[in-house]
Amino acid sequence: MALGELSALPTGELIFIDSNILTYHLLNDPFYGTRCKEFVKKVENGEYEGFISPLVVSETLFNLIKATILKAYHLRPKEIVPFLKAKPQAVSNVDLEPAMELFNLFSLVPISESEVRACYRAIKDYSLLTNDAFHVATMKQRELKNIATNDPDFERVDWLTIWKP
Repeated sequence: MALGELSALPTGELIFIDSNILTYHLLNDPFYGTRCKEFVKKVENGEYEGFISPLVVSETLFNLIKATILKAYHLRPKEIVPFLKAKPQAVSNVDLEPAMELFNLFSLVPISESEVRACYRAIKDYSLLTNDAFHVATMKQRELKNIATNDPDFERVDWLTIWKP
């Protein structure tokens, strides 16, 4: 396992993008937002080829929905689930277009039966929770060794190069 700053990723690399990078970008995170926007711009300019999976899309959309509703309704994080159970229509008011445009910049790789089998192995080998194990399985199946993430759990995967914002 190797670590590097996302801004130092060499041109031409293939890289899997974790949902936290996309979330920081979409929500203009005060600490990581600018760095993630710069990275996304480099992908858009063809400096890197970025990959995401349906789970990254799901996680990013969920983060965007939660953050938007928390802000719009002045909720605390622990209030989000009860609020959405009582007012599910609030989800339909969230503007998902920026996320959909963002996802179009990346190659969407499917999760197939082979990734499901590899996920079990990643859970056992690296003590990962399911979504992270699916990310590792997806990367392994496609021989992607670079990941853009701020999640320290991936540091347990010895063959990855982790690029942090």
